[in-house]
Amino acid sequence: MFMEKRELFKAWFFLICAIVFEVLGTSFLKMENIVLGYFFMAVFIGFSYFFLSKAIKKIQVGIAYAVWELLGVILILLVSFIIFKEILTLTQILGIVCAIAGIILINIGEVRE
Repeated sequence: MFMEKRELFKAWFFLICAIVFEVLGTSFLKMENIVLGYFFMAVFIGFSYFFLSKAIKKIQVGIAYAVWELLGVILILLVSFIIFKEILTLTQILGIVCAIAGIILINIGEVRE
């Protein structure tokens, strides 16, 4: 039982790493030096997929992908708002809230093996 929880915790840690690397990679696309931006984007997205592949060993692929995609989008929106001074509209904020509610419902409904 303890080992199973430890493995699940490790899988969620890998998923969080995948999300962070995805956000880093996407953020580098805003660099003025396009070649360097693409290089760092490719490296970080590669790490993201590596960690995602580790996460789906213990987390259902649909759940992992949904969480990865949603949290990645939310973090990218926050990065664009805080670092790049882009504006979030009320509609975008409402969409984020709905997406978070959806992910919560998906996780609640996950069938555990």
